[in-house]
Amino acid sequence: MTKPQINDLRHQDLLAEEITRAKDRSVLSWWWISVPVYIVAVLLMKTLFMPDTLITNLHELEKGQKFTALILFLIVPLLLIVLNSMTIRRIYFLSGSPKSIIFLKAVWYNVLVIIAALLIILLYLL
Repeated sequence: MTKPQINDLRHQDLLAEEITRAKDRSVLSWWWISVPVYIVAVLLMKTLFMPDTLITNLHELEKGQKFTALILFLIVPLLLIVLNSMTIRRIYFLSGSPKSIIFLKAVWYNVLVIIAALLIILLYLL
């Protein structure tokens, strides 16, 4: 019996493919997170020109559009956090526990999506 020879390692191809998919998913996540960010920007502009505060404007929006506000400011960001966390975890395990700088270069966009989603949830819960 001889030792099997593996000339072409599939692992690197899987990792490259997963990183490409992660970037595509994070771009799609930014599109989903841009709707609440746009609404917050509109409320900030309203706050600048009217004497109300941002939180008061957000609660006013929540009273008028209860389910829409709940979906846009709580459910969608939570879903994006879960999806991007799973993507980061998958890349981490496929890459074999890389150094932190190399790993952050691969997933920095996903981390930014998670931070933006957390900020939107925090703003909604205030």
